[in-house]
Amino acid sequence: MNSPAPIQTTAHILIAEDSGVQAFMLRRILEEQGYKVSRTDNGRSALQLAGELQPDLIVSDVNMPEMSGYELCKHIKANPALRDCPVILVTTLSDPQDVLLGLQCGADSFVIKPYNKDHMLARVALALSNRLAGPQPQEAGGVDIVFHGEKHHVTASRAQILNLLISTYDASAQRNKELHDSRELLATRTAEAVAANGFLDSVIENIPHTIFVKDAVNLHYVRLNRAGEELVGYSRHEMLGKSDYDFFPKEESDSFVANDREVLATGGQLEITEEEIQTADKGIRLLRTKKVAVLNDQAVPTHLLGISEDVTLQKQMEREILQLNDALMARASDLEASNKSLDSFTAAATHDLRSPLALIGGFAGLLEKHYGNQLDDKGRRYLSVITATTRNMSKLIDDLLAFSKLGQGQLSKTTVDVQQLVPQIVKDLQLDAAGAQTLIELGHLPAVPADAALLRQVWVNLLSNAVKYSSRAASPRVDVSGRVVGTEAIYSVRDNGAGFDMEQYDKLFEMFQRLHTPEEFEGTGVGLPIVHRIVTRHGGRIWAEGKVGHGAVFHFSLPV
Repeated sequence: MNSPAPIQTTAHILIAEDSGVQAFMLRRILEEQGYKVSRTDNGRSALQLAGELQPDLIVSDVNMPEMSGYELCKHIKANPALRDCPVILVTTLSDPQDVLLGLQCGADSFVIKPYNKDHMLARVALALSNRLAGPQPQEAGGVDIVFHGEKHHVTASRAQILNLLISTYDASAQRNKELHDSRELLATRTAEAVAANGFLDSVIENIPHTIFVKDAVNLHYVRLNRAGEELVGYSRHEMLGKSDYDFFPKEESDSFVANDREVLATGGQLEITEEEIQTADKGIRLLRTKKVAVLNDQAVPTHLLGISEDVTLQKQMEREILQLNDALMARASDLEASNKSLDSFTAAATHDLRSPLALIGGFAGLLEKHYGNQLDDKGRRYLSVITATTRNMSKLIDDLLAFSKLGQGQLSKTTVDVQQLVPQIVKDLQLDAAGAQTLIELGHLPAVPADAALLRQVWVNLLSNAVKYSSRAASPRVDVSGRVVGTEAIYSVRDNGAGFDMEQYDKLFEMFQRLHTPEEFEGTGVGLPIVHRIVTRHGGRIWAEGKVGHGAVFHFSLPV
């Protein structure tokens, strides 16, 4: 409803309202339309102010101290100086008798609480408009009205009766519309609630964990989902309305009930990490259960909600993992002891081999020095083989000693400047013939925390191999580079030499495994295993790529 424009923009309206909030709201509505407004908080003072101010309209609440709105209206209409002033009564219209009281006191209109702004302004505009039209003639002798089987004599004019009936009808129509809207909203909310409950039911039914609800008084089951039925081996129809004692052993039931009572007494929740339950067809199962008290608006527990997860398999796997860990720890301890024994044996054996080997090498040298001229070609060839074999054996002993020492002692880590370390090693390598012919290009090599002596050994072995295996290339070349990726420093040594067959990759870092014959390239098969052991002791990793006749690249990483 749109507000009609006030006919008297300067009309003076008197408000009689004992509620400060209601009076403030009404005053603001009227003053926004340009009306002049006065206010009092009781009927007696309103009657006095009406005589003094001669307002154009009175808006009065029916329930006020000292004098009600009905009594105020009677006095206004009985006063010749005020009877033409229209009176609008504001009421909740909680009783149809209010309409009759309004007629009997001569009220001009009703506004029903709670009212909206437009409806109030329309009633005000109409009352002021009727006043400008002049006074309405009174019915001679009044009008008799029968209401609820009783006759009542009303002296109000026809216009007053009509206005009261129209305002009452408007209020009723507005209430009916609000009721209709409320019913539609209720229907919508009900449909939404039904849909939400249906969705919640679907979720509960399809959750793989057991969900149950018990009443707070007797701890009888009032809800159980499908997973709960499958776990305990009983249908919900069997369990609803019954307690734990109807299905589980007494000792188990006592424990369940004690936990339930504890949760309900505190109004909180309880998590049970492991409890046994005797099922109907699956034997004893282990559950992890959380129990929660469901409270009403007064914080009083009405139900107990339980969510249980079957952790039988998980607990079994945990026990097996613990057993495997114990076995692995025992195995690791045995391996550590074996490695120490092997390292000690290797050190002792290689030490014992040095004496006879030195003796053989020494006598071979003397033989060549003193009797070389007396030997024929075959004898000199035999002596050459003895000397070369002795030299190779000595190198192998040195490598074995170096390898055995890698497992001894603690790493002495410092920040190693690799950019300075590698050029020194390259300079040493280029002193021999193969190294002098090889082009070695160095890229950026980041610093890294490591045992400096052991890291030097890694670079010596990798660079020596790269120079050795590229020595027969037309233009031997070795490229060295490094980079930091995440928490690792990764280094690469690439050559354009003989390469290797990737099908034999598994042998690459094994002791005494050589992918080339001694006639092709000399070596002991210990250098790469040494590199592998040093890198892994530092918490790093090593890997390689190669192709026969097209060179190889070795990568290794160390934590930064």
